[in-house]
Amino acid sequence: MDELHQHYRALLGLTDGWEVLSVDLSITDKRLLIVLEQVGESVLCPECGTTCPRHDHGPTRQWRHLDTMQFETLLEARLPRASCARCGVKTCSAPWAEKHSRFTLLFEAFAISVLQAASSVKRAALLLGIGWDAVHDIMQRAVQRGLARRQTDDVRNLGIDEKSFGRGQDYVSLLTDLDGQRVLEIVPGRDAQAAGELWKTLP
Repeated sequence: MDELHQHYRALLGLTDGWEVLSVDLSITDKRLLIVLEQVGESVLCPECGTTCPRHDHGPTRQWRHLDTMQFETLLEARLPRASCARCGVKTCSAPWAEKHSRFTLLFEAFAISVLQAASSVKRAALLLGIGWDAVHDIMQRAVQRGLARRQTDDVRNLGIDEKSFGRGQDYVSLLTDLDGQRVLEIVPGRDAQAAGELWKTLP
């Protein structure tokens, strides 16, 4: 059993502070449940990054992971809470997921690939086996990650355009990097005020 646990630990890319506690396969439910356990008495404060004592563990949580063969795969764990002298007691982040997300980062990356290939959000949700709202939340987090990584120092040529959506009665204005062929910002409307808001987004 230790060999199986180490196998899944390697597949999940777990850090030294985490171990696989159990692996439960349900043929009837077509589901694989991997229970993870935080080990060690020291953790990193999620606010300031200081190494501090572990206060306790939070409630049990689950995250949807990439399927294993045809089986839906779930990760389950109790996240540790750090006792930080500066920030107080704070719940640590899961290394495999973003804060407040019910999906692992690997699942979300796969979901974005499905969204790019699918003809609609509804079809992507059907392929992923999750609801429309969940897909929308994944999209929102992906946009935020992209914005956090985005660099604009090398932008030299900009374009502003308008696009209609819905039944053609609503418009948005877009600011684009013409050389990099990427959208930098979108705001509602197609007037001078919208254009001004676009310029304000640049440093």
